[in-house]
Amino acid sequence: MPDNEGMATISKTDAGTYKVLIRKARFGVPQLYKTFTRKEDAEAWGRKTESEIERGAWRDVGGADRMTLAVALEKYQTEETPKHRGAEVEGYHIKVLKEEALAQTVLDRITRGNVRALCDRWLTKGYAVATVNRRLTILHAVFECARINWGMAGLSNPAVSLKLKGATKRERRVSVEEVAALCDASDSAWLPAAVRVAVETAMRRGEICKLRWSMVDIDAGVAYLPGRITKAGRPRGVPLSPETVKVLNDLLLVTKGKDEVADDFVLGGLQSHSITQAFARAAKRSRAGYLADCAVKGTTPSAEYLADLTFHDLRHEATSRLAEIFSLHELMKIVGHSSSSMLERYYHPRAEDFAKRLRDVAKGPRVR
Repeated sequence: MPDNEGMATISKTDAGTYKVLIRKARFGVPQLYKTFTRKEDAEAWGRKTESEIERGAWRDVGGADRMTLAVALEKYQTEETPKHRGAEVEGYHIKVLKEEALAQTVLDRITRGNVRALCDRWLTKGYAVATVNRRLTILHAVFECARINWGMAGLSNPAVSLKLKGATKRERRVSVEEVAALCDASDSAWLPAAVRVAVETAMRRGEICKLRWSMVDIDAGVAYLPGRITKAGRPRGVPLSPETVKVLNDLLLVTKGKDEVADDFVLGGLQSHSITQAFARAAKRSRAGYLADCAVKGTTPSAEYLADLTFHDLRHEATSRLAEIFSLHELMKIVGHSSSSMLERYYHPRAEDFAKRLRDVAKGPRVR
């Protein structure tokens, strides 16, 4: 016999909508209700939910059938993002996610297929695999937060175990000529300095943006980065090349002097995403200028010159240059890597180099 105690009740509201009420207390399920614009939808939901409860397949999504992804992202950004070291970058990706059409969908209607389709679209638009994976990580975290912290224990996470493969290490080297062209093409007052500091020191974009004059000892030629601004959360000292010192001194010329700007940001409070956008514009403009110049001269342009450049390539270039000067463990301390395996690709020592070093040592005085 049907379970009359828990049959769905549908009533029309004053607003003209249809409210479904389900009572299934003996199944250990709290009173459920949901409002629909169409009566057919109300009836369908009532039948489906009753069937799931009686079969033991119902799960408590705790409001996930009413909260949209956009609202969840906003809530997550307010409550969780400030706790993260990369809060600024995470906030930028959340902003992008909130602008997606999928963000208007309630959480319990978002499927794995929806998320996969979103990833495919991003890749088609030219986003790097690493960027797509970063957004997947955020989506996964938002759904987990909803399940664990927001009372939606029965909510499925459509981003679980979703990670795109094929994110290879970039090997893009940046030439001295390309650095000069990028700086010349910039429409940003701060980007040229950021570019030159990055390619000379291997500091990360976020570290450069958060660098204050009080952290810089120009006379000693060292920038002392506190743990609160480094990716690993550990303080480190970064040696400054003569070119970097020149860039910093040039910046000081437009201020009243180091003592009076000690607590100011070296780059005037420039945000990480602003650097990314300014760099992309400069790269596009410099490449276009190069192609136009080749057309005027009647020369064949290089397919690589000023093409496929990212700001992070500057850190790779700087690390490659520094690897020719410092040992592996010294380089780890300078660039802030916690594992030597991450830096081994920058080292390509030859047996001939080892032999030369042995000969050089042999020429020196021997200590007995």
